[in-house]
Amino acid sequence: MAGGTDPTLELFERAVANHSRRLLAIARAIVGTRASPEDVVQQAVTNLWQHRARYDWREPGGLLKRAVVNESLRLLRHARMAMVGDEHPDKVETPLSNMIENETVSRVREAIGKLPDHFRAALVLCEYENLSYADIATSLNASVPQVKTWIFRARRQIEKMLREYVEKNKLGAARGM
Repeated sequence: MAGGTDPTLELFERAVANHSRRLLAIARAIVGTRASPEDVVQQAVTNLWQHRARYDWREPGGLLKRAVVNESLRLLRHARMAMVGDEHPDKVETPLSNMIENETVSRVREAIGKLPDHFRAALVLCEYENLSYADIATSLNASVPQVKTWIFRARRQIEKMLREYVEKNKLGAARGM
């Protein structure tokens, strides 16, 4: 653009700056630590920039999230990775409770990492991002009933995977361990 600044560039840069922390959290929650969430976000943003004329950059939050989810899922389809999210800060008061909390978080992350990709993505967007079913459906290119089914099944699978661990901890707590 001769003699001025590109308004699309300004809107794009502001959108990326305003949403980058959230986008990194989404990528981290979906792809885990075996891939760089920064690389996922960078690729998603690069893809959007290449096709920037197609989009309205005045309300870009949903578009950016959808692009990061899609890039995360694309990466997972090729690499089959475990999920790790750092969304839950430790709020423990003793070394023992810290160990138990870390073990529990680790077990939950491991269980989530074993979910099929579409279950994992739907669950992350629901639980970590607090997106509506309609927004999740749009992000994952699925129907709302399908998203509800995926989340329901993801929760049931996690419950099943963690049942023995939870029962063991209940017994330990009852014994004062």
